[in-house]
Amino acid sequence: MVPMIRNILFTTDLSENSRHAFTYAAVSAARHGARIVLLHVMEKSNPVAEQHVAALFGQEKWQKMQEGHKQSARNVIIGKRSDYDVIRQALASFSSFTDNTEAEIAFGDQDIIVKEGNAIDEILAVADEKECDLIVLGSHKGLRGKRSLGNVAKEILHRAKVPVLVVPPAETSP
Repeated sequence: MVPMIRNILFTTDLSENSRHAFTYAAVSAARHGARIVLLHVMEKSNPVAEQHVAALFGQEKWQKMQEGHKQSARNVIIGKRSDYDVIRQALASFSSFTDNTEAEIAFGDQDIIVKEGNAIDEILAVADEKECDLIVLGSHKGLRGKRSLGNVAKEILHRAKVPVLVVPPAETSP
């Protein structure tokens, strides 16, 4: 017996192939009557790189830059427009990238998530938290245009507790 799919986690890096992969998530959701949770994870910066940036700009200017980042996060929480909002709008528009009429989906605020952290850890945590039955993500073209599974996709495949659909890049005309 095939388990019911009620919640689908679609992870995106906002690339062109993510738009292609979204079609698979949308059609699956439509066919199963499932809800889609869209997730974009912004990777945290490397502490060593932060030290170099602080040395480059000076500690005082670096502190101001960090405060600006914290203020941006506060603005998100209280609803002011920010980079997070721009990303959320881009995610909300994903439903317009599918030409499949059965895949019309409207997203509420709770269905569009933007996180900061380690992509693998955040994807797995959101899949668990939102009780997702399927994770959908796109793969990339590697060197010389060949299909490639990135580190994130490989780790998700190895560590996920639910099925994972990895969508290869769309075929392009030569």
